[in-house]
Amino acid sequence: MQSLCWKDAYAKEFDATVVAVDGPYVVLDQTGFYAEAGGQPADSGTIVSEEGDEYTVVHVKLLPDKISHQVDREGLTVGDKVHGVIDWEKRHRVMRHHTASHILSGVVNKETGAMITGKQISGDENKSRIDFSLEEFDKSKLKEYEDKANEIVKQKVPVTIEFLTPEEAEKEPQLTRLAKGVMEGEKEIRLIIIGEFDRQACGGTHVQNTEEIGKIEIYKAENKGKNNRRAYFKLHD
Repeated sequence: MQSLCWKDAYAKEFDATVVAVDGPYVVLDQTGFYAEAGGQPADSGTIVSEEGDEYTVVHVKLLPDKISHQVDREGLTVGDKVHGVIDWEKRHRVMRHHTASHILSGVVNKETGAMITGKQISGDENKSRIDFSLEEFDKSKLKEYEDKANEIVKQKVPVTIEFLTPEEAEKEPQLTRLAKGVMEGEKEIRLIIIGEFDRQACGGTHVQNTEEIGKIEIYKAENKGKNNRRAYFKLHD
């Protein structure tokens, strides 16, 4: 099961039916909430019953064949018609940071050949990080990487989505900068395309145009072990 945000990250509300309940854990027949995955935090928001009872979504988890919503209290039952509302402020902040991370990692990859070994996208704070497979991190180059990333942002580049079969994706090995590559068993590969600059396999939420990002600032870099360098960045409106 995939979230509705796979195809429309700007959908702030949706209607659904409860299909399973286990205490505070609720499964819907469809959902617009993003489940925590790939270094991106889960969405927050509310689920409202037809009677007007409001349940705060505490966490959203992706399970093998469903998406589970942890709410702040029990009360929903199977068959209930509900209305989901996404915490848009948090969602859009995450979208901006996630697209910014693609641009930054693309710049660093083109300059150094480094792959991504990990990342953590901002949820409730204006800061994110990316880990790179580098023996040495030339900190004197960070400002150069930052400037190149911001140049792309300022060009107001459209960000689009494309879907490929695994067979089609195999013909484009450059589609992932993740050191671990694309997960096996995926039936559909989702690409985030930033104009002519970048094509990357990704399941996260992203903005529709780079101008939404704001200004990127790399404010810290550190050594996190052998061949692992970490860069921290934040955004300015």
